[in-house]
Amino acid sequence: MKCAHCRLNFKENQMIKKNDIFFCCKGCQSVYEILHENGLDEFYKKLGDKTLNPIANQNSFKNYDEFINKTKEGFSEIYLMLHGIECAACIWLNEKILIKQQGILELDINHFTHKARIVFDEDSITLKDILNLIESIGYKASAYDPAKTEQKANLLKRGFYSKLIVAIACVMNIMWIAIAKYAGFFTGMDKDIKDILNFAEFILCFPVLFYTGSSFYQNAFRAIKNKKVNMDTLVISGATLAFLYSLWAMFSRVGEVYFDSVAMIVCFVFIGKYLQVFSKKIALDTIDGLNAFLKNEVLVFNGKEFKPKLANEVKINDIILLRSGDKILIDGVCIKGEASLDTSSLNGENTPLLIRENDELNSACIVLDGSIEYRATKLYKDSKLSIIIKLLELASTKKAKLESLVSKISGYFSPIILFSSFTCFCFWFFFKNSNVELSLINAISVLIIACPCALALATPVSTLVALGKSLKEHIIFKHSSTIEDLSKINMVVFDKTGTLTNNELKISNFYLDDKIDKEELYSFIKLSNHPVSKSIAKFFEDQGIIYKNLDFKELINIQAKGLKANLDNDLFLGGNYYFLRENGIEVQDFKNTHFIFAKNKKILAFFEFENILREGAKELIAYLYNHKIKTMILSGDNHYAVKKIAKELKITDYKASCLPEDKMKIIENLNKRYRVLFIGDGINDALALKYASVSITLKQGSDLAIQSSDVLLLKNDLFSLIKVLKLSKNTYKIIKQNLFFSLFYNALSIPLAFLGLINPLIAALSMSFSSIIVVLNALRIKS
Repeated sequence: MKCAHCRLNFKENQMIKKNDIFFCCKGCQSVYEILHENGLDEFYKKLGDKTLNPIANQNSFKNYDEFINKTKEGFSEIYLMLHGIECAACIWLNEKILIKQQGILELDINHFTHKARIVFDEDSITLKDILNLIESIGYKASAYDPAKTEQKANLLKRGFYSKLIVAIACVMNIMWIAIAKYAGFFTGMDKDIKDILNFAEFILCFPVLFYTGSSFYQNAFRAIKNKKVNMDTLVISGATLAFLYSLWAMFSRVGEVYFDSVAMIVCFVFIGKYLQVFSKKIALDTIDGLNAFLKNEVLVFNGKEFKPKLANEVKINDIILLRSGDKILIDGVCIKGEASLDTSSLNGENTPLLIRENDELNSACIVLDGSIEYRATKLYKDSKLSIIIKLLELASTKKAKLESLVSKISGYFSPIILFSSFTCFCFWFFFKNSNVELSLINAISVLIIACPCALALATPVSTLVALGKSLKEHIIFKHSSTIEDLSKINMVVFDKTGTLTNNELKISNFYLDDKIDKEELYSFIKLSNHPVSKSIAKFFEDQGIIYKNLDFKELINIQAKGLKANLDNDLFLGGNYYFLRENGIEVQDFKNTHFIFAKNKKILAFFEFENILREGAKELIAYLYNHKIKTMILSGDNHYAVKKIAKELKITDYKASCLPEDKMKIIENLNKRYRVLFIGDGINDALALKYASVSITLKQGSDLAIQSSDVLLLKNDLFSLIKVLKLSKNTYKIIKQNLFFSLFYNALSIPLAFLGLINPLIAALSMSFSSIIVVLNALRIKS
């Protein structure tokens, strides 16, 4: 009898019956009832004929509260590894049952690593409830620990390395024996000597097939268990058939043995597998190296002295001491002292950065000399480097669109090849009247030469190389699929201030009323992080104006317009002339970027600015023009300022005085006709960044812009943008070359093997050679 849930057979005396439905145990019965109550019976259709593991005892989880992080909105976030996943239906079931629960706000399960990101409200649902829920439907969950992941990756690498050494050592010796045999074949050799050499080949082949090839057997077994055929099934089927035939030929002394071919087949294919694991390990090492940079202690002032404290225990406004050689682990603002920083790990700049009082400090920098005290403005998990690490982890786990398509193709391809191999055997044995040996050898050749390794490697290897190359160029992709999307863009839309121009604006003209309180104005200006506000703040800092932490009330910060606040019954207004007119103050038009300050509706100050083009802006526009990519500027600045920059860059299409909603709507409309790339860095650009086909921001961009974008440029110049566009186009071109070569190789080689023109050894060599060509072609992305 079969269980209604897990589909496994069980004895009648173990049966549990309810409403004419049979179960093997109470666990399966409870899961079945949960799915039925939640309207998730579709799971069994998606499961098909596959079986599941019986439901284990529940409530066996540990306390993972230490792995919970807090989001900016105050919700809880945790990464879990799901265990017991058998197929896509299992992923579907976990997604459906979790997302239905009240209190779970966001859910993302990686279909390949089974790593789940869950954002939940602890007031509505606890972590214990979530873990119980996962176990109640037959799966287990454990907290994702990067240290354990690194340890597993190292163990896997060492295991692959030892298997590779065994394979190479045995194959090298088999080759010498094979040379002796082939020489004896032409010059004559006694049967007894030939038998000894055959047995020696058998001894050397055995560890290669069953130790080095054990991973192929395991993967093939899993595929067969799920009623699928994969690449490992093809390779190990061909190698095992050749080994069994050779074993029979050796003991019966009839025909030739192919132990040398079996060993070489397994060895060459394993080398391709090893290259894949090694490539992934390099990518993981990059992330883990950054993690290692963060995991350390800092000196925190406890009220009496500076004492070591774990970085993840530091709170906002804690005072931290930095000395020569120290790493900056947490973002903050300098409050005392001076120091020279090495910022090359973030932006690649070799020129040291001088930090003084009130200057911002970013994590991942190193103190070259000097000593400073600074106030933490962010938590350890929200630091600049932590965000970058999360982006890297996300990019390495997401599949490119082409890769997903290729996975589907290879899923159909493998069963077709298995059927072709069987047809080849029947053709030679029944229609050509050949002996079993020749028929079997030709069928094995078809199995091996058609293994779609090159097809499967074509996209992921190219993507891995591109991600590694981009990281060296200080470019971070959030998703690997962005590389493909970026290669197809045909229109680029820019924000102006902070993107095409430098964040620091040059004051060209200003007016300060004699009655103005500069310290009061300076404190008001510091309420905003807009580039205009920062430039005015720097103007006052250079004059030695002291900042006062005044108690402003009813603060309103309207992006692309201005600031409004109250202080001791006085109304403070600051922004462009549109904003002041909206608040009932008559003011003249300004041609340049400007800021007007009014207190109690009386204008006391104004500042006019000149925009300075960002390094690489002209070269970038020239590159886009040469590649026939349309350009456009969307800016919140006034018409005259935008027109001046557009004219300087020879951009004819531009719109000024755009609010965030305006930018979003324009991008939405452009998406109907073009593949749009939007580049911005401010909070007011977040909506446009979300709506664009591809979005890019710079390192100095706001946290919201970084979260909303697909690509992060760690260098604050636009030469990096030229590099990222070239990289994406080159990568996509090489992926298409690899796919074409892989398909052409299979179309050409399968008929040759079917006709008996290729033996198993040549098949293994050519199959491995095709994979090596794909890898070498992908490595061209580096240059």
